[in-house]
Amino acid sequence: MRVLRLVTVVAASAALATGLAACGDDDDSGGTTSAAPTVTGEVKPGPITGWSDGGFAPDLSSLECSTKAANPTRGITDTEIKVGGLAYLTSPSGSTMSGVDLGAKARFERANEEGGINGRKIDFVGVLDDGNDAARNLDQARVLADQEEVFAVVPLLTSHASYVDVLCNEVVPFFGWGINPGFCGNTIGFGITGCLVAEGRRPAAATTYGIALQSLNGGSAEGLKVAILGSDSQSAVNGVADMVTQVETVGADVVYAETPIPAAGLTDATALVNDLMTAADGAPPDILLHVLDFTTTNKVIEAMAAAGYEGKHLTAVGYDPRLAAAGMASMQGVNSILQWAPAESDAQAVQQLRADLAKYTPDAVLSLPTMAGYWAADFFVRAATAVGPDLTVDALLELLNGGYTHSVEGALAETRWPLNHVINNPCMSVVQLDGNAYKIAADLACGSLVKLNS
Repeated sequence: MRVLRLVTVVAASAALATGLAACGDDDDSGGTTSAAPTVTGEVKPGPITGWSDGGFAPDLSSLECSTKAANPTRGITDTEIKVGGLAYLTSPSGSTMSGVDLGAKARFERANEEGGINGRKIDFVGVLDDGNDAARNLDQARVLADQEEVFAVVPLLTSHASYVDVLCNEVVPFFGWGINPGFCGNTIGFGITGCLVAEGRRPAAATTYGIALQSLNGGSAEGLKVAILGSDSQSAVNGVADMVTQVETVGADVVYAETPIPAAGLTDATALVNDLMTAADGAPPDILLHVLDFTTTNKVIEAMAAAGYEGKHLTAVGYDPRLAAAGMASMQGVNSILQWAPAESDAQAVQQLRADLAKYTPDAVLSLPTMAGYWAADFFVRAATAVGPDLTVDALLELLNGGYTHSVEGALAETRWPLNHVINNPCMSVVQLDGNAYKIAADLACGSLVKLNS
């Protein structure tokens, strides 16, 4: 039972299938629409900086929260900068972002040891827990903005976006992992991989899954038979529609794209497995993409294996060093997509992350939430330092929204601001569980944005 409890917690850190893929286009009836992609240049995995925007030029004048701060030096003294975070550290379901606080603390502690931000030490008041509850999410945002009077909210990793109105009214910048809609459509939210889950129509898509398929198939996805499986939820419906665009852009053939999994979970997989095993003109697909939570993904993988499936799986919920330690048999050989370099990378910045955790927060578990908290803190430290000694809220936002780019060599792909207020970057890495360890199946790389015809 110990392994099962562990999986319940890590699974969800993930509900990242939604985060990576649920960026589709909604029509007026609540369904999805598909649009023919317009591609500028060849879509291939490339460097993590300088990726193509595909001709996508969003209307940035519509971004919200563009007012000046009433108190631009809020949370700042001559010697300190006060910041605090917001996340769901507990949840009724047991799924949490536990560890995000320790990841951020490690990065802030190193910054302070190195002299702070232009001489100001970071006063990190910790991460408030919204309990994965929308009302509490709003209340905790008020605490940070009105009671603590923080300069910025760092890190922010929540499933609810109730916080936005409070932080917008008070002009409080926030940095985190953009897995809720609050990171989209405004000038104050900065996701380490951009805006992942925008609400409503978007005229562009990121080719994240397309270049992942290429990387897993010897560099070309031409003619690859692909099945895309989601749950019966609007976010998954949108995600599947978006993934179809990404996959077809690199020449793969989508033979199945459905969302038949009930919200309550999968019970009998017989009919589903039969459909999948004959989806490619009576044969199984070459690769199955999952837009599902961990528990359901695991059930589908087990059922497909029992049916004799020999193709590949690609999921967004299969990476966590704790899963490797558990040695899960069903996840052996399964490919998991990430949005930054995994902990197994030999990149200098990743090794620095590991060293910082060991030194400053030795009790931290090296997980996706922990890494996200670290990279969000790193983003803030770098941007605030770049402003210089005359740091104010307005000066920080002017810098960030004036053509700022952020990346960490070998570890975190480039985001561009203000562009990534409306879409995520088209970047990924892939790992594969092999025994009790992950091996890197595809190094961190970026594709391009793809402009969609309306």
